[in-house]
Amino acid sequence: MPMYAYTAIDAKGELTRSTLVAASPTAAANAILAKGLTPMEIREAEEGSGGDLNSLLLQFGRIRLQEILLFLQMMAALLGSGITITESIAVLHEQMINRRFKYVLGEVKMQIEGGVSFSESLGRFPSVFPEVVVNMLKAGEAGGILERVLSDLVIYLEKKAALRKMLIRSLLYPSVVLVVAIGVVIFLVVFVIPKFTVLLQGSKLPWNTQLMLDISDFMIANAKTLIMGALATIALLITLFNLEQTRQLIDRYKVFLPVLGPIARMGVIVQFARTLGSLLNSGIPLVEALSITRDTLTNKAARTDVDQVADKVAEGEQLSVVLAKGSLFTSLMIAMVRIGEQSGNLDKQVTLVADLYEQQLEDRIKWMSSLIEPMLIIFLGGVVGFVAWSLVAGMLALYKA
Repeated sequence: MPMYAYTAIDAKGELTRSTLVAASPTAAANAILAKGLTPMEIREAEEGSGGDLNSLLLQFGRIRLQEILLFLQMMAALLGSGITITESIAVLHEQMINRRFKYVLGEVKMQIEGGVSFSESLGRFPSVFPEVVVNMLKAGEAGGILERVLSDLVIYLEKKAALRKMLIRSLLYPSVVLVVAIGVVIFLVVFVIPKFTVLLQGSKLPWNTQLMLDISDFMIANAKTLIMGALATIALLITLFNLEQTRQLIDRYKVFLPVLGPIARMGVIVQFARTLGSLLNSGIPLVEALSITRDTLTNKAARTDVDQVADKVAEGEQLSVVLAKGSLFTSLMIAMVRIGEQSGNLDKQVTLVADLYEQQLEDRIKWMSSLIEPMLIIFLGGVVGFVAWSLVAGMLALYKA
């Protein structure tokens, strides 16, 4: 049913503005009159609309995950104290500092007052509240366990954020060192070595010194071509990476790479198991939970596999049997899923899988970091040392000449 924004006057003569859901303007007017209000204006409201200033705030503002987590925690605490959803939203709306989030909560409050459910009102802001949050809240409302689901959501989002930070941190240091190494090499070859070119010309130089001079001359003479080529290569890689077919191919086979492959696979398993376990624990049916879980995965190939798993499970096959047919999920996970199906505690077993592999993932990342960091330092030191050795060898060759 459509939503209507209205302006009305109460018994004290004060102006009231709010929204409600009704089948028609006439039905909306009757509902307003039933509240003891006199309607002055009734118009159909656009979802998420709220004036020019609010629209700008909604478009350009930023809501951090920590603010969403705090909102969910406070909602669980307020509901646990016996306060209604509308009153809880009103309290949090008044206390909110973030202007965009304040606007969103204001819209949510108006929609709830108009008869929209809590989960549906949040679902109208998908850029703020992801689908997994909305569906878990919807299941909590249906089962009368909204307070518990809110607490579970906080745990789920915290663990998901921690996993993401862990993966980013594992790649950040090697990336920085690699960029620094490339920058140092370019600086030495383009700016330092040419200073010695005039001094070293006309004499027979060692192979390493001659190699560095040739590389320096080549890079300086073809600087524009090399820069354009590098930019074109980066643009091509970005384009290929954003193509669905290329992403599918990369994501499918990167889990088989040495060192990085096991980390990529464990990351997918933890994402899948954590989300699926949270959804099942909230009372969402397995097939629907698999479909929602699919949309939360960052690995494109895993999304395709989970999509096929959901179809097979919908046809009546057991989840453990379907997972065993693929190559992504490990035998340990399949065994634990099978135990969960047999015992009727699939949500607990899947969550246990997430906990186990999350610990393994953390240990693997620490091991990889301890392995890669010294290798990168040795590589960087070796490059700088080779350049220095080449220059010193050239200088010594001059003295011998």
